[in-house]
Parts: sequence; structure tokens; C-alpha cells
Amino acid sequence: MITILVTGLTLGMVPPALSEPADPLSLYTDASHSETNSQSNQITIADQKQISVLQAHREPDIETVLPTTASKLANTSDTPAVSEVDTDAKIEAILTSDTQPKIPTETDAKTETISQVKTAATIENAPDKTFTPEVVTGPHEDVISICKQIGEKLGSVSAEECLAAEFSPPRFYSHNHLPLLEKHFPASPNREDPPRILFLGGIHGDEYSSVSISFKWLKILQESHNGTFDWHFMPLTNPDGLLQNKSTRVNANKVDLNRNFIPAETSIDPLQHWQNYARKRARYYPGTKPLSEPETQAIHQLIDRLRPDVIVSVHAPHGILDYDGTITPPRNLGPLQLKQLGTYPGSLGNYGWFVKQIPVMTIELKHAGIMPGQNDIDRMWADLIQWIQQRTEGDGTLLARKESMRERKPTL
Repeated sequence: MITILVTGLTLGMVPPALSEPADPLSLYTDASHSETNSQSNQITIADQKQISVLQAHREPDIETVLPTTASKLANTSDTPAVSEVDTDAKIEAILTSDTQPKIPTETDAKTETISQVKTAATIENAPDKTFTPEVVTGPHEDVISICKQIGEKLGSVSAEECLAAEFSPPRFYSHNHLPLLEKHFPASPNREDPPRILFLGGIHGDEYSSVSISFKWLKILQESHNGTFDWHFMPLTNPDGLLQNKSTRVNANKVDLNRNFIPAETSIDPLQHWQNYARKRARYYPGTKPLSEPETQAIHQLIDRLRPDVIVSVHAPHGILDYDGTITPPRNLGPLQLKQLGTYPGSLGNYGWFVKQIPVMTIELKHAGIMPGQNDIDRMWADLIQWIQQRTEGDGTLLARKESMRERKPTL
């Protein structure tokens, strides 16, 4: 992509022929290409035959062997109702159950559901005003099931950690009817028109680190959110690709979700680009038409409902920071240096900026199968927060938000 700035006018020209990147995991089929990392920073997978170089880095302190049967909600008909329970104990009871309990009926749910009220922190410098309390019920059965599968697949994200995120009841599902996990961190009601960030991880199922680091940052936000910004997390947008014996870039319908969005009017047709320039490689198949897949339809709906001010998407393994938009990007996020690559037709970056006029920050981690060190994880997150803060203060510029859009409130 070539971007020309002329007194506030942005002209985007997308070159018709763009070489596709190499296989993200090709760098890790030989041990000589992987860097030495501590055991605590490795991602492992259940099938060790897939990436043998990761065997030596298996995390010993994370239990990944969990029950293989799909979990159901526990039958609470014999348990007295109480007003508050220990969340950790509840999660532990669900995970250690060896039986297949009965799923509560709708009547049971009304009388037996145990609710918790979680009061969010107040905004700094406004101690007299707080968030509206969020009512949290037990995890949805589909969330329990997919959290178990994620815990079995990834050594850096346990089922307990996944469940502790308290994801919302699923609204969107994949091609194979796996839930697309969502977590909303609302801004404080004291904030007028707060910046909104849509955060997406794991759009390619074989980029394990993008999923794991999304969960790590979600946990950081869960512990430190003060309501300054409005965040919406979807840490695993391609569960079909990740949660199969041999993880794939594409979804269960063999479509590259990051080529399945609506292209800019000036872009070449994604299918034509795949046929003529991507040498019809299956890894980059864009589908028969834009938004043909339930996963991209879900992201498309989220963008329309949330109207985010910036979209953050995590990938691997190019080890750079990419960006689409006219608002000045950060020069780096932790160890990742800014290197704008241009956008492929049908990609999220092409769709987000050239179709929806929303800046898209693409974080390309260095390795698909090895997590960054904790120091780099913290630095990248801190730099991201600082950049958003800088771009939303001082001159009234709220990222790339249009005046007409500011008059409408997002719907969740």
C-alpha cells in the first residue's frame, strides 16, 4: 500500500500484485531457526508430532491433560441457593467432575442459578462515581467446553485461566459451531465518548502465540481496567483452525479468514488475486465471496455495532508492527518495530481502513509457536496503552472517528 498525504486528503493505492508471505510455521520445522527461551514462555500442543522443535520447551508447570468429554453445567437441584460463591472453587468443581451431569432446565435456571455481582473500579480522580455493577452468572456450557479444549491444546493457557476470564454467553459461532469467545470491558459511565478498541486474536489457527498473548493481555486488563477506555476482546476468532489435531491457518471450510472481508473499491477482487498472484495456494484461499464465513460475518457485525476507534489484531511470525490508517502509528510496541507492509485484498487491514475508515494495528509476533518473554509482553501492552492515550488527548482528535459517528452511541 502506498499512502499519500496531501493537506488532510488520503489517497490509498493498493498494488495489484503482492507476494504472499511464507508459511508462518516453516521457520520452526528446524530447531536451528528457533531461539532459546525459558520453559515458562513456551507454547505447546497436544500432538507433539506436529512441531517437534517445541518438545524441549514444554511447560512443566501447566496441567494440559484434561477430560476429553464435553462438559455440561452441573445439576444444582440438591444444592441450596446462596447469594455468593467462590468463583475459583466453582471452576475447580466443574473441571474435576468425572460425571456427565444433567443440564439444568429453564425452570431450574431461574430458581437455582447462583449470581455474583462484580463491582468495577472507579476512574482515577473520580472517587465518588463508580461503574454500574455487572451481574455474573455461571459460565455457559459452550464456554466451559471450548475452554477445556483450549487448555488441552495450548500449554500457555489453562482451562482454569480461560474460565476465569468470565466470557459472555456466546452470540457468534464458527463454521463447526464452536463459540467465538467475547469479553467486554466497559468504560466508566463518567467518561463522555470514551475511545473504543476492538481486540482480535487467533484469526489464523496455526498462529498459537497470537491466541496465548491475547489471553495474557485480557488477564492484565481484567486486573487493571479502570474504565478509561472501552475494550471488546475476541481472543480466538478461528477456533476451528486451532482446535483440530493439526492446526491450520484456514477455518473448517478451508477459507483464510484474513482474505474473506469486503475489499476496498480500488482493490483487486480477492478471488482473482488468489488465482493470479497467490498461485492458488490453499492457505490463502479467500472463499467464494466476501463474508462467506460465519467468523468474518461475526467480526463484521461487531465492527458495525461497536464502531471502534481502532482495531487491534494479533498475528505471527513476522516480528514487526504493521498499521493501516492516517493517524500517526507508534514507532514500536516493545521489541516490534513499525514496518508497514501494505494490505492484501480482503484482509482485515484493507477492510477496516479503506472500507470502514477505522485504523487497524496489526501486531506480528516474532514466533508462531513460542511466546514472547514476560518483559516483552508487558512492554508491548504498555506501549499500546500509551499510544491510545496520546491519540485521544490534547487536540480533540479521537483517533479516526468521524463527527457524524460521534453523534451515535454503539450497540453491544
